[in-house]
Amino acid sequence: YFSHGQEQLRSNPAGAALKRRLVEDSVAGARRDAAEGICLYPQALAIRLVVNFEDEPQEIMSCLFEAGLPAGTGFRAAVKALLRFCHPDKCKHPKAKQAVQVLGPLLAKTSSG
Repeated sequence: YFSHGQEQLRSNPAGAALKRRLVEDSVAGARRDAAEGICLYPQALAIRLVVNFEDEPQEIMSCLFEAGLPAGTGFRAAVKALLRFCHPDKCKHPKAKQAVQVLGPLLAKTSSG
């Protein structure tokens, strides 16, 4: 989704509009997922946001907050909570595994850094 990278996303009005559009698309898709009984709305929203921002993982937490999901008190705690929330054993969303694969390295970075 981000062909110009993080700097454009943060400083360029077009980048901010793209971020808003991706959040809005995630919200709409999560509502459809929940209506179809795939998983709970908050799970679907978290998964869709994580997957949509896979190439810009530093944006994931702010997008969760922007979409109305609690982002946690600290980055590491929030990533751990998301991993539990989105885990394929707890959620049957077809992209749950992909979301966990995006979140895993974020947790590892907080452990090693």
